Amino acid sequence: MSELETEQIVMTKDLNGSGLLAKTRQPRKRRPSTDARHEDKRLLILTTAAELFATLGYEATSLDLIAEHVGIHKATLYHYISNKESILYECLQLSFKDLDLIIEEMKDTNICVFDRLRKFSRLLAVAQNSVFGRCLVLVGARPLDIGSGNKIKAFQRRLDLTVRALIEEGMADCKIKPCSPGMFSAMRFGALNWVPRWYKDDNGMQVSEIADLFMDTFIDGIKA
Repeated sequence: MSELETEQIVMTKDLNGSGLLAKTRQPRKRRPSTDARHEDKRLLILTTAAELFATLGYEATSLDLIAEHVGIHKATLYHYISNKESILYECLQLSFKDLDLIIEEMKDTNICVFDRLRKFSRLLAVAQNSVFGRCLVLVGARPLDIGSGNKIKAFQRRLDLTVRALIEEGMADCKIKPCSPGMFSAMRFGALNWVPRWYKDDNGMQVSEIADLFMDTFIDGIKA
């Protein structure tokens, strides 16, 4: 019998009221698989760690503190991770989740370059203000070893080059007046990277709206 068909035998009274017990079969409630439970717990650990890193700082966040906030023993923590640095690395990787697809979308020249700039900034701003994104902006890759740190920096470089390419495309099409693509990218990231430091959910604006406001200001300054 397959897992989907697994049944349990339940003793019930005869419908005729004879008082005799009869066997009936009912589907068993399936429990989440061991792998699923493991991944759920692992994600909880990473999410908790990212929040602590962003709030207290990397150095001030110990494995004991992470375990305490998750509600497990420190020894149990090692069933899911190897060390604190590996936790940070995975948190930073998760901050880039789905951004590969966004970078590819930015190459679609059938869409107005200004619309692509706005969309890129909007989606990136939202990603940066997620629990893992805040960890990237507020902690960064500095605590990592050279190999892991360079991988994170390489992806950040791809984001920078994406913005530069859009500016260069706009200048080639005479939609954007001559300017420095590198300087524009630096100003754009400089402005939006500060949002996680001051943004509060109750300030009356969504992060995406803040990104649109910034980009409207920037675009007004470079539009030919």
